[in-house]
Amino acid sequence: MLKDKEKDGSRMRIAEDEEELKKQMEAVSKRLVRFAFILIIAVVLSQILLQNDTVRHWVTAVEHWEGEAYR
Repeated sequence: MLKDKEKDGSRMRIAEDEEELKKQMEAVSKRLVRFAFILIIAVVLSQILLQNDTVRHWVTAVEHWEGEAYR
């Protein structure tokens, strides 16, 4: 059973018993793991795409400002 509480003008739902709290924690943990997995995949894909000169030129403008390479 859930109980409503007011905190800073917003409503919070808290669990009254330990089993309901465990269910809520598991649901939040699954969402966090899914979000972290998606974020890691996005970072890896972006790094792979930025290896391509055409994609890097289209996405970033930094190379235009770099000037000539030091030899």
